Amino acid sequence: MNSQFYQKAPSALENAKENIYQYLKYWYIFLIAFILCLAGAFLYLQTLTPRYKVSSTLMVQDDRKGQGEVKESAFSDLNMFRTDRKADNEMEVLRSRDLIYKTLKALSLETSYFIKGSLKNDELYGKNSPLKVTLLGVNASGYLKKPEVSPYSDSQYTLTDKDQKWILSYDSVVQKPGYKIIVSKGQAFQRFTKPVMLKFKNLHRMAESYSLAGLIVLPVVKDANTINISLTDNIPQRGLDILNVLIKTYNQEDVIRKNLIAVNTIKFIDKRLTALSQDLTGVEHDVENYKQNNMVTDVNTDALMNVTKSGEYGQMLSTTNTQLNVLSSLEKYLQNNNLNVVPSALNINNATLNDLTAKYNATQQERAKMLRTSEESNPLVQNLTAQLVSLKSNIQENLQNIKRGLQIERNSQQAMSSRFNSKVRSVPAVERGLLERTREQSVKSGLYRYLLQKREETTLSLSATVPTSQTIDKPSYNSLPVSPKKELIYLCACFAGLLIPGAFIYGRSILNNKVRDVKDIEFLTGVPVLGILNHVEKNEVAVIDHNSRSTITELFRYIRSNLNFMNNGLPDQVMLVTSCMKSEGKTFFSINLGLTLASVNKRVVLLEFDMREPQLLQKLHLNSKMGITDYLLNPDVTIDDLLSNSRKYHDLIVVDCGPITKSPAELMMHPKIGRLVEELKSRFDYVIIDTAPVGQVADAFSLSPYTDLSIYLIRYNYTDKLQLNILKDIMYYKKLTNPMVVFNDAKVENSNTYGYGGFGYGYGFEVSKN
Repeated sequence: MNSQFYQKAPSALENAKENIYQYLKYWYIFLIAFILCLAGAFLYLQTLTPRYKVSSTLMVQDDRKGQGEVKESAFSDLNMFRTDRKADNEMEVLRSRDLIYKTLKALSLETSYFIKGSLKNDELYGKNSPLKVTLLGVNASGYLKKPEVSPYSDSQYTLTDKDQKWILSYDSVVQKPGYKIIVSKGQAFQRFTKPVMLKFKNLHRMAESYSLAGLIVLPVVKDANTINISLTDNIPQRGLDILNVLIKTYNQEDVIRKNLIAVNTIKFIDKRLTALSQDLTGVEHDVENYKQNNMVTDVNTDALMNVTKSGEYGQMLSTTNTQLNVLSSLEKYLQNNNLNVVPSALNINNATLNDLTAKYNATQQERAKMLRTSEESNPLVQNLTAQLVSLKSNIQENLQNIKRGLQIERNSQQAMSSRFNSKVRSVPAVERGLLERTREQSVKSGLYRYLLQKREETTLSLSATVPTSQTIDKPSYNSLPVSPKKELIYLCACFAGLLIPGAFIYGRSILNNKVRDVKDIEFLTGVPVLGILNHVEKNEVAVIDHNSRSTITELFRYIRSNLNFMNNGLPDQVMLVTSCMKSEGKTFFSINLGLTLASVNKRVVLLEFDMREPQLLQKLHLNSKMGITDYLLNPDVTIDDLLSNSRKYHDLIVVDCGPITKSPAELMMHPKIGRLVEELKSRFDYVIIDTAPVGQVADAFSLSPYTDLSIYLIRYNYTDKLQLNILKDIMYYKKLTNPMVVFNDAKVENSNTYGYGGFGYGYGFEVSKN
């Protein structure tokens, strides 16, 4: 037999077409998977919250010389800004957890607000939040809780935590297990109609998350001083607030770091000024006490004044002494008993004395005038004499009084003169003591003024300090979300809709070790294929009808034709039907092949040689009185006793196997089998032997010497590919006579070649799943 007639290696184009068709015939699966994946992608997108990219650009001044922005200022001599600043260092500062924590704390992001939705929870922030929760304290268990706040009235709300509910007032402190909060009204309180779920966050962990991955700080260009800061957030306004506060806090920290020396200097100056103030107060008190004790205001002025006063009192003392001498002279002059004219008091300015002296001299002149004309005994003269004596006594007494007053005045003037003279003499000593005290006062006062001046200069330098960074682009966000990427997700869904069923089909074909393609038989065994039978839905065993044009009928007719063409003119009168294992369709094929041959007026006998599980007569609904076993074991039984007609065709004769014996293998080697087959060959055109599977028992091999053709049944998606090795072994060692294969139970959708009723009759037949 020329096996090349039945085998032809497919070209690459044919292989490609077959591979493509293997998937295209499941187009409906791809369509369903494609629609389901798109629907799944749509639902998945509905559960995701869009995240927007918020970014800003900073320029960091390269302050490697440490002069900063105050290079040309009047305070550059203070030397307080010598720091080395680089963009790489500032990037690490911006990513620092401490700076991020301060930013999050300033924005009060320890509490998040959510409204439950059908597929996802919507987060509220800022102006959209009807509540403002102040977190006073929280522990580890509190972070796991999600309490809900529902509106109750304008002044009260309902707090729900698991199965517990409380009605509380706004702005009151609420202490519950795990957390302590104050709930206040938010900017969107008028829209507070749905329950708001609270979620507490650990700011330290949030800062760690932002520092590690959430906050991206990169240079715009390598080795440049321009830095790009970006983050993603599902609420763009919150991202803007975070970046704004982050940059503000960074600049504040920057100014604080730059002014650290100045601040410390101010603190040192303040301490020194306090100490100097106390020392200076003590020195000034000492100077004050010294001046008070020495009655000094200004040494030079006081000395000049003392000299002047000393001269004045000396002059006054001289005048007083002169007046005393004049008074002493008058006293001596008035001590005589004459009544002469009293001289004037010269420079003695005493009105009484002057009046008495004037009166005395006038009376004396009047007496003297009278004496020129009268005697002393004249009463008028005596009266004037008595007046003169009385006036003289009064003048003497007045002189005594004036003298005593001048003496007192002289004593005072002498004391004052001595005092001022003493002060004048003590000026050098007082001046020296005052200089010693004022020198210390001047030193401390000068130092105090110097420190006070430096403090003002340092304070001015603080006000002149500006941040090292400059905002080039203020924080802004992209209008299109960076995630989820809808186009990419839909594209992945499209690919998944194609790849998943494709991978499933490919994986099933790889993992499925059943025979699904007729080419597997040809290439693995080299056994020619006699024909292919399609799947029959109805449960009838005999499906061949004389006038039928069904697919299965045409396929059996096709096999009937191939029996002549494929056997190269060799006799095919005796045909053995077997398979690898049971349930592969041997009995079904044998019955319908016999019916097909009988339909063209051929005499056909069908022998049941499966002596282990006979099913032939049972499927044909026939009864048998005796069978082959009886013929082999009982000499009285003849061949005529075995023959009986089937109900379908008069020309199809069915012979039962008879009673089942304990040793069917030995019975298959009985010599009467040969005589039985020879006798039947003489009586019938075709002898069909239905035997047991060769993969389980060796009965068929015992019958092979009596046959002209062996038909090996392989069932689609049932026979294991490993069992083809049995057929290959049969072919190689010629254990069966002229073996051919019938591919059974294939379905019409598994064919891609032309054939009767849609089923192919060539050898390019392709099969798929059952």
